[in-house]
Amino acid sequence: MTPNKTIRHEASILIPVYNDAEELETVLTGLGSQTIDSSCFEIIVIDNGSNDHVRKVVDSFDGVRYLQEIEYLESPYSSRNRGIEASSGDVIVLLDSTCKPERDWLEKGLKCMKGQKADIVSSKVKFDFRDDVTAGKVYDSNNISSEFSVNKNGVAKTASLFVRRDLFDRVGLFPEGVRSGADVRWVSAATTAGCKLVYCDDSVAWKKARTWSQSIKKQWRVGKGQPAIWRENNQSVNFYKKLGSHFIPFHPRRVIKLAAGKGVNVSKGVKIRLYFFTYFIRILMAAANIYGEWFLPKDNGVSSPGAPGQKKTSPCK
Repeated sequence: MTPNKTIRHEASILIPVYNDAEELETVLTGLGSQTIDSSCFEIIVIDNGSNDHVRKVVDSFDGVRYLQEIEYLESPYSSRNRGIEASSGDVIVLLDSTCKPERDWLEKGLKCMKGQKADIVSSKVKFDFRDDVTAGKVYDSNNISSEFSVNKNGVAKTASLFVRRDLFDRVGLFPEGVRSGADVRWVSAATTAGCKLVYCDDSVAWKKARTWSQSIKKQWRVGKGQPAIWRENNQSVNFYKKLGSHFIPFHPRRVIKLAAGKGVNVSKGVKIRLYFFTYFIRILMAAANIYGEWFLPKDNGVSSPGAPGQKKTSPCK
């Protein structure tokens, strides 16, 4: 996809947002103190139907562009598509509105892309507990492990992701209208096409850890979207057997593993609550899988990368 502006930038930072004005302000403040010169990149915020003061926050920062996605409300991927279409950077940087970048985040990410001749770079994402360690937040902090996702599964999420612009010509944009899981599907399509995905430990962004109620909503969305991913990967899943297996209690050591390495003190009480919360989420996810498979239109009624209506996938090299 060719940049459609006369002013060219090395990078375009795209931030979809939905009712996250306060967190967005924190993120934009972090972007204002990057070690790379501000003339090298642009920032585009894409509002996905917010009813808080997102526009006011954007207007308070010089040079930040404000767009709106009005057709596919509450779809961060459609919002990212609108940002890609309006952007001018050679590298598209996808950043969540709850991910505050460290000062050298952008410089290190771009350097990693050049140094490793990568097509896609996944940053390191750390979790910010805001001095309140809860079971929900500890659980959420296990949902993104960029290094594991890239090195073990060959996929990445859009919390903090650097993508060469021309990949969107080769693979297509994100599927429209999807609420969750389209990032994994898109990256999988790109790597299948021969694109090089790497993990960058030096480029760091801090993501606000979700509360238990936010985690429940998130995992339900993820669970509904997983069947589409499995279909694309030709994976056969017995959903009712999966649901039954998730009722089987798991070993408490798993909770110890979930609570380890977070850089915070996880009390015994939080670990106990984490055990039951994780058990509940397992059952919830299995139920969401069944819902996504049987009660939603195939592929949520939208096209996937490379599907009819989009550019067909072709080799990256």
